[in-house]
Amino acid sequence: MNKIIYSGISALALMLTACGGGSDAASCRFETQQNLDKGNFSAVITELSNPSSECRAAYNSDEWKIDLGAAYMGEAGLSVSDIIGLIGLDTGTGATYQTFINGVSAKQTPTALSSLDNAESTYVSALGANLCTDPSLTSSQKDICLYIGLAQTMLATTTINYLVDDIAALFDPTNPNYTAAKEEMRASVCALEFADSNSVCADASSVTGTDVVFTYSDASTRTFRDIVVTMSGTSTVYHKLGTASGVTPGTTVVTQGYCNNDFSNPSAVWNMTSSPYACPLNQDPTKADQNVTTLLVDTLDNGLDSVAGALAGDANLQQDINTYKSEIDTNSDGISISELQTYLNNL
Repeated sequence: MNKIIYSGISALALMLTACGGGSDAASCRFETQQNLDKGNFSAVITELSNPSSECRAAYNSDEWKIDLGAAYMGEAGLSVSDIIGLIGLDTGTGATYQTFINGVSAKQTPTALSSLDNAESTYVSALGANLCTDPSLTSSQKDICLYIGLAQTMLATTTINYLVDDIAALFDPTNPNYTAAKEEMRASVCALEFADSNSVCADASSVTGTDVVFTYSDASTRTFRDIVVTMSGTSTVYHKLGTASGVTPGTTVVTQGYCNNDFSNPSAVWNMTSSPYACPLNQDPTKADQNVTTLLVDTLDNGLDSVAGALAGDANLQQDINTYKSEIDTNSDGISISELQTYLNNL
């Protein structure tokens, strides 16, 4: 069934890139499709992200954005075919979002979050002023909504993979890091709860937060909160990063490794002197920080709904998506931060 759905998506892409234009346009689009098929995503991104590109000018209207979005998805390691292949993947007991998270973690690239963000914005731009909830969308616009939903779902799922250093261990009780990974996920949830409400979760003996100013490459600054979580029982200390004190609603931000507050001394290991803070994944002063709450609540909620709607013609895949959401959204009224915290704690 997954192959049937993907065949339809591939056919759509080929139709969009084959219509209109002369021989030069056809040649350009064929080369673009070849690069996508061969995984030469950077070549497509370089060509189609250039406003002066002759190849881009050969497309009808904004159709080039479909190929550019696909290239960004591929750059993230999560092409449409990869994602459709992962939906419904199970271990013999039925599709679960946990299985999906694990599958995504094995494929995502180091640039996944920024690449997926670029893919989402490109697809949204291709849709123009239309909304995915509009009942009068054309078939091609509905397919763009599918791409938007897939990009949003991947943004959220990839974010979960940044909450634990060894995400694979989290789902494998035989892994020697299993217990540590479970505790780190609970620490991440504790930090998220503290950032949101200044409360100390039941799994921690203490949680503290101290504002710290980070300086970026252009000398601009941003204030975060260094959140230190000490777990009950093991007394293991975890360092996370949240929005500054007083920011409402508060949240943690996506981080990777540790560094100083000028991004120097990046390290996989925390060091009180040289790398004392969880390091923001986004170090670009022109881009917004990757907000964990937004990515895991709003983006996941909207993404799963969009995908489910776009896959309405395939009962099996639609049921898989609905199952993913119901695992988190237990009240069927939209994913809330408390539901998300409960779900993550139970992974």
